[in-house]
Amino acid sequence: MRKNFIYYLSPSMITGVISLFFVIPLTTYYLDPRDFGIVAIIMVFSRLVVPLSSIGFSWVLPGHFYTISEEEKTHLLFTLLVTGSVLRAFWIILFGVLGYWVLPFAIKSYQPVFLFYFWIFLVAEWFNFFWEIVSFLITLEKKASSHAVLDITKLISRLAALIVALVFIKLKVAALAYAYLAAGIGGFLFSIIYVSKYLKAGFKVKWLKETVKRGFPTILIQLFEMFSESITRFFIERWIGLSSLGIYSHSLDYRKAFMMPHRAFQQTYSPEVLQVCSQKTSVLKVKSALKKWFGLLALAGMFVILFGKSVILILTHGKFVEASLLVSLWFVLIVIYALGISYNQFVLANKKTNFIFWSEIIVGIISWGIIAFCVKFFGIIGAAVSILVYFFLFYLTRKIYSHKLGCPDFEGPYFIATLLLLCGLIFVNNTFVLSLPAKCLYLAIGTIFTVCFYGLISFKNLKEKFISPRF
Repeated sequence: MRKNFIYYLSPSMITGVISLFFVIPLTTYYLDPRDFGIVAIIMVFSRLVVPLSSIGFSWVLPGHFYTISEEEKTHLLFTLLVTGSVLRAFWIILFGVLGYWVLPFAIKSYQPVFLFYFWIFLVAEWFNFFWEIVSFLITLEKKASSHAVLDITKLISRLAALIVALVFIKLKVAALAYAYLAAGIGGFLFSIIYVSKYLKAGFKVKWLKETVKRGFPTILIQLFEMFSESITRFFIERWIGLSSLGIYSHSLDYRKAFMMPHRAFQQTYSPEVLQVCSQKTSVLKVKSALKKWFGLLALAGMFVILFGKSVILILTHGKFVEASLLVSLWFVLIVIYALGISYNQFVLANKKTNFIFWSEIIVGIISWGIIAFCVKFFGIIGAAVSILVYFFLFYLTRKIYSHKLGCPDFEGPYFIATLLLLCGLIFVNNTFVLSLPAKCLYLAIGTIFTVCFYGLISFKNLKEKFISPRF
């Protein structure tokens, strides 16, 4: 597990470091909050093709991957690739045509050039489909080194497009659109090479029926999830403005950076949990891994909360410092995501699709009201808090239902401890003006507590290693 985690984490860390210390200073130097707001509101609509063209490969593949022959795997993957790419192409064309009439009505600050940007993002989503499914396949195959190559390919493609468009051609919003498209094309080319052996397999009606039965119901589920996140940006643009949406959108870049190590852990941890849940084996190993992950999140979260504002001030040339509190809240969201990994895999392993379907809808509808209220009365901070509430309720329902099915408690007291520690520190840091020595003291005390409470260092092993008997 540790070796795979390093393979998944290495490109994630490279991507995260480059994004934070190169991409963000580059883009914020040439672009203003309003430019980021334009991209954010356009992607509210372009990203809707993703759930609408969902074939549920993240549900279909785990249910059969470990139980069918290698030959059947090739037929299953080929069927998923063909079905998904055709369905996504259909929705892209339909959205592109309807955008001419819908966008001027839906976007308060609409300009005719927005339709051009819209088409670029739509085309990118077709290329994205291939690397999305191949990325999931690589995770199931536990080929972490291949996943590293995929991530690096996308990163290089995006960087090249950004540098050319921003620095040499002097584009603004279009530069972000072309960079998104370039990353999709880079991931597509890698994916085609990786699955070339599967492209020789035949299309099987058997797997099409399975996709329709188990995968297509996820369209509404994923649409609800996408809508619940996108509606936040829609309300911000409608009620506050593009510049505030740009601040909110910029904070999501840090959230993406936080998601990289989270995905590395998820891609390593999820197959282990799925295997444990499917084969009914001991959960001690996965519980220990999750405990230490919460400890690492606590350590990183304290640093982000205490020093994030100063870092953002430097990286963004002072333009986006208002995003600092949002960034702290997004790190708390990563802790909530960590809670849900185990229980997601448990319900998937037990094929409880009806529960997943209805819980997503009910929690999603409730969250829309919470999001609208929070954005209207508390602005972009309320928007972030409403997202935290949504995902907490979402994963809490999965946890409660899993326990009713006999699922063990994976996280112990460590999720609540991490949540309380970080939320308490956010309150203190934003209520009082803390000096640098005070922040360092808080970090030192928190680090000592975290190392001891989560067992990040085995003092017994250290004693045996360094304090050996003399006689």
